[in-house]
Amino acid sequence: MIFRKETTDAAQMILMMKMIQLTIWVRMKILTTKTILSKIAIIITAAGSSTRIGGGIKKEYLPFKNGTVLSVCAQAFLNACADYEITDFIVTCPVGGVEACRAALDGVDCHAPSALAMTEGVRIVEGSDTRQKSVYNGLLAVNGQPDIVLIHDGARPFVSRQVIMDALQAACEYGASVPGVTPTDTQKEIDANGFIKRHLVRSSLTAVQTPQCFRFKELLEAHGRAVADGHEYTDDTEIWGAYCGPVRVTKGDVNNIKITYPSDLEALK
Repeated sequence: MIFRKETTDAAQMILMMKMIQLTIWVRMKILTTKTILSKIAIIITAAGSSTRIGGGIKKEYLPFKNGTVLSVCAQAFLNACADYEITDFIVTCPVGGVEACRAALDGVDCHAPSALAMTEGVRIVEGSDTRQKSVYNGLLAVNGQPDIVLIHDGARPFVSRQVIMDALQAACEYGASVPGVTPTDTQKEIDANGFIKRHLVRSSLTAVQTPQCFRFKELLEAHGRAVADGHEYTDDTEIWGAYCGPVRVTKGDVNNIKITYPSDLEALK
């Protein structure tokens, strides 16, 4: 009888271990399936005037590698998002600048597996006089039904796959995310007269980058409300924070710089 009881206990223990393993497998399968099946839209902003960099050519259209700053940006996202279904890929450009933007995107390979859902390929949409309005134009141009939208500065050609994936996966989990890096310089808040008003703790600060990622429907609605309230927002995380909730900060990359000033051009060489 003792032998039979020990045998039964062992069998029950084995059965319990198998049930635990099955539960873990099912949970991992659900998480993996959710990631692979997530539909995304990508908006790359290139509607600015590039006045700070000078030189007479938009910074996004400057030659870089085998294309331009803009085409390298676009290709980085097509390559990185292979496990996601891209419903829309939109690039904003200055008013009247569609053809110049199209030329800057020449050579982008839209045949990546992630791009199979894009019936129209990379689409170009005219922006406006502010980044906020330009992004809203891009959001309104989305024809598919993405779960997540990624918004990236067209002048950040050094964005890595790791930065894109970390931000995208965090948005899938938390609803909104942005990559950030801790400032290297000590930060101070100043008053209107140029005097230090507050000494900020550097470890609690982050310099945000892009891509900024959000649940699409909520961000579109928030942008519509932002237009109505008349306030000019600095970026999409501020709009999300005003109308939707907190934004998760993921690990950024010091190399993910935005080409802004003439000195930044050295990075393109």
